[in-house]
Amino acid sequence: MFPRGLQKTLKFKAGVDRSFEECAEIIDNLKAGYPGLTKWQEETKAHAAKVCYSETWLGRRRYLPGILSDDWGKKSFAERCALNTPIQGTAADILKAACGRIIKGLPERPWLQPILQIHDELVFIVPEDKVQETEAFIKEYMEVQPYPDFDVPIVSEGSCGSDFGHMEELD
Repeated sequence: MFPRGLQKTLKFKAGVDRSFEECAEIIDNLKAGYPGLTKWQEETKAHAAKVCYSETWLGRRRYLPGILSDDWGKKSFAERCALNTPIQGTAADILKAACGRIIKGLPERPWLQPILQIHDELVFIVPEDKVQETEAFIKEYMEVQPYPDFDVPIVSEGSCGSDFGHMEELD
Protein backbone atom coordinates (compact mmCIF):
# COMPACT_ATOMS: atom_id res chain seq x y z
CA MET A 1 0.00 0.00 0.00
CA PHE A 2 1.19 3.48 -0.78
CA PRO A 3 0.96 6.32 1.78
CA ARG A 4 -2.09 7.88 0.09
CA GLY A 5 -3.89 4.50 0.11
CA LEU A 6 -3.08 3.97 3.79
CA GLN A 7 -4.30 7.48 4.55
CA LYS A 8 -7.62 6.83 2.81
CA THR A 9 -8.03 3.39 4.41
CA LEU A 10 -7.37 4.71 7.91
CA LYS A 11 -9.89 7.50 7.38
CA PHE A 12 -12.58 5.32 5.82
CA LYS A 13 -12.27 2.18 7.92
CA ALA A 14 -11.11 3.53 11.27
CA GLY A 15 -12.08 7.21 11.22
CA VAL A 16 -8.43 8.10 11.86
CA ASP A 17 -6.87 11.17 10.21
CA ARG A 18 -3.15 10.84 9.46
CA SER A 19 -1.03 13.03 7.24
CA PHE A 20 0.58 11.72 4.07
CA GLU A 21 3.96 11.99 5.82
CA GLU A 22 2.76 10.00 8.85
CA CYS A 23 1.43 7.28 6.56
CA ALA A 24 4.72 7.16 4.68
CA GLU A 25 6.52 6.80 8.02
CA ILE A 26 4.19 3.95 9.08
CA ILE A 27 4.98 2.09 5.86
CA ASP A 28 8.73 2.76 6.20
CA ASN A 29 8.67 1.51 9.80
CA LEU A 30 6.83 -1.65 8.76
CA LYS A 31 9.39 -2.37 6.06
CA ALA A 32 12.28 -1.65 8.46
CA GLY A 33 10.77 -3.93 11.11
CA TYR A 34 10.23 -6.75 8.61
CA PRO A 35 13.16 -6.59 6.20
CA GLY A 36 12.11 -9.79 4.43
CA LEU A 37 8.72 -8.29 3.57
CA THR A 38 9.88 -6.15 0.66
CA LYS A 39 11.96 -9.02 -0.74
CA TRP A 40 8.96 -11.38 -0.53
CA GLN A 41 6.71 -8.78 -2.17
CA GLU A 42 9.09 -8.22 -5.08
CA GLU A 43 9.68 -11.97 -5.58
CA THR A 44 5.94 -12.69 -5.43
CA LYS A 45 5.10 -9.96 -7.96
CA ALA A 46 7.92 -11.08 -10.29
CA HIS A 47 6.79 -14.71 -10.17
CA ALA A 48 3.17 -13.71 -10.79
CA ALA A 49 4.25 -11.61 -13.79
CA LYS A 50 6.14 -14.60 -15.17
CA VAL A 51 3.27 -17.12 -14.81
CA CYS A 52 0.25 -14.73 -14.76
CA TYR A 53 -1.18 -16.15 -11.53
CA SER A 54 -0.64 -16.29 -7.79
CA GLU A 55 -1.28 -19.27 -5.52
CA THR A 56 -2.46 -20.13 -2.03
CA TRP A 57 -0.47 -22.49 0.17
CA LEU A 58 -2.60 -25.38 -1.17
CA GLY A 59 -1.93 -24.38 -4.79
CA ARG A 60 -5.29 -22.80 -5.58
CA ARG A 61 -4.61 -20.29 -8.33
CA ARG A 62 -5.85 -16.79 -8.99
CA TYR A 63 -5.16 -15.87 -12.58
CA LEU A 64 -3.88 -12.33 -13.14
CA PRO A 65 -3.83 -11.38 -16.82
CA GLY A 66 -3.76 -7.69 -15.86
CA ILE A 67 -0.27 -8.11 -14.42
CA LEU A 68 1.10 -7.76 -17.96
CA SER A 69 -0.93 -4.63 -18.73
CA ASP A 70 0.67 -1.36 -19.79
CA ASP A 71 -2.11 0.39 -17.87
CA TRP A 72 -0.62 1.26 -14.46
CA GLY A 73 -4.00 0.90 -12.69
CA LYS A 74 -4.65 -2.60 -14.06
CA LYS A 75 -1.09 -3.74 -13.42
CA SER A 76 -1.04 -2.29 -9.89
CA PHE A 77 -4.35 -3.99 -9.05
CA ALA A 78 -3.04 -7.33 -10.34
CA GLU A 79 0.15 -6.93 -8.29
CA ARG A 80 -1.91 -6.28 -5.14
CA CYS A 81 -3.95 -9.40 -5.92
CA ALA A 82 -0.70 -11.35 -6.38
CA LEU A 83 0.37 -10.32 -2.87
CA ASN A 84 -3.07 -10.80 -1.34
CA THR A 85 -3.77 -14.30 -2.69
CA PRO A 86 -1.07 -16.19 -0.74
CA ILE A 87 -2.25 -14.52 2.46
CA GLN A 88 -6.02 -14.07 2.26
CA GLY A 89 -6.50 -17.01 -0.11
CA THR A 90 -4.59 -19.31 2.23
CA ALA A 91 -6.67 -18.05 5.16
CA ALA A 92 -9.80 -18.91 3.14
CA ASP A 93 -8.41 -22.40 2.43
CA ILE A 94 -7.74 -22.91 6.15
CA LEU A 95 -11.28 -21.81 7.02
CA LYS A 96 -12.78 -24.14 4.41
CA ALA A 97 -10.86 -27.07 5.88
CA ALA A 98 -12.07 -26.12 9.38
CA CYS A 99 -15.65 -25.92 8.06
CA GLY A 100 -15.31 -29.47 6.73
CA ARG A 101 -14.24 -30.69 10.18
CA ILE A 102 -17.05 -28.77 11.88
CA ILE A 103 -19.67 -30.17 9.49
CA LYS A 104 -18.60 -33.71 10.39
CA GLY A 105 -19.33 -32.92 14.06
CA LEU A 106 -22.79 -31.44 13.47
CA PRO A 107 -24.80 -34.71 13.59
CA GLU A 108 -23.75 -35.08 17.24
CA ARG A 109 -24.91 -31.51 17.92
CA PRO A 110 -28.37 -31.11 16.37
CA TRP A 111 -28.87 -27.87 18.33
CA LEU A 112 -25.92 -26.21 16.56
CA GLN A 113 -27.02 -24.30 13.45
CA PRO A 114 -24.36 -22.79 11.18
CA ILE A 115 -25.89 -19.86 9.32
CA LEU A 116 -23.18 -17.64 7.85
CA GLN A 117 -19.53 -17.22 6.94
CA ILE A 118 -18.11 -13.69 6.79
CA HIS A 119 -14.49 -13.71 5.61
CA ASP A 120 -12.73 -15.51 8.48
CA GLU A 121 -15.74 -15.65 10.79
CA LEU A 122 -18.40 -18.30 11.24
CA VAL A 123 -21.81 -17.46 12.65
CA PHE A 124 -24.02 -20.01 14.43
CA ILE A 125 -27.34 -20.05 16.18
CA VAL A 126 -26.76 -21.72 19.54
CA PRO A 127 -29.02 -22.23 22.56
CA GLU A 128 -27.82 -20.15 25.48
CA ASP A 129 -27.10 -23.22 27.61
CA LYS A 130 -24.81 -24.66 24.88
CA VAL A 131 -22.56 -21.62 24.29
CA GLN A 132 -19.54 -22.91 26.25
CA GLU A 133 -19.78 -26.39 24.74
CA THR A 134 -20.09 -24.88 21.27
CA GLU A 135 -17.13 -22.59 21.78
CA ALA A 136 -14.92 -25.49 22.86
CA PHE A 137 -16.05 -27.61 19.89
CA ILE A 138 -15.54 -24.83 17.31
CA LYS A 139 -12.21 -23.74 18.81
CA GLU A 140 -10.88 -27.32 18.74
CA TYR A 141 -11.79 -27.78 15.08
CA MET A 142 -10.65 -24.32 13.94
CA GLU A 143 -7.23 -24.42 15.61
CA VAL A 144 -6.00 -27.59 13.91
CA GLN A 145 -2.62 -27.14 12.21
CA PRO A 146 -3.77 -26.93 8.58
CA TYR A 147 -0.69 -28.36 6.83
CA PRO A 148 2.34 -30.29 8.11
CA ASP A 149 4.86 -27.49 7.51
CA PHE A 150 2.54 -24.64 8.45
CA ASP A 151 4.24 -23.27 11.58
CA VAL A 152 2.04 -20.29 12.41
CA PRO A 153 -0.30 -20.97 15.34
CA ILE A 154 -3.99 -20.74 14.47
CA VAL A 155 -5.91 -18.95 17.22
CA SER A 156 -9.69 -18.87 17.21
CA GLU A 157 -11.72 -16.42 19.26
CA GLY A 158 -15.41 -16.59 20.05
CA SER A 159 -18.07 -14.09 20.91
CA CYS A 160 -21.79 -14.33 21.45
CA GLY A 161 -24.82 -12.13 21.67
CA SER A 162 -28.42 -11.77 20.64
CA ASP A 163 -27.32 -9.93 17.46
CA PHE A 164 -24.17 -8.40 15.90
CA GLY A 165 -24.69 -5.16 17.79
CA HIS A 166 -24.57 -6.92 21.15
CA MET A 167 -21.64 -9.33 20.85
CA GLU A 168 -19.32 -9.99 23.79
CA GLU A 169 -16.06 -11.90 23.63
CA LEU A 170 -15.97 -15.32 25.26
CA ASP A 171 -13.05 -16.39 27.44
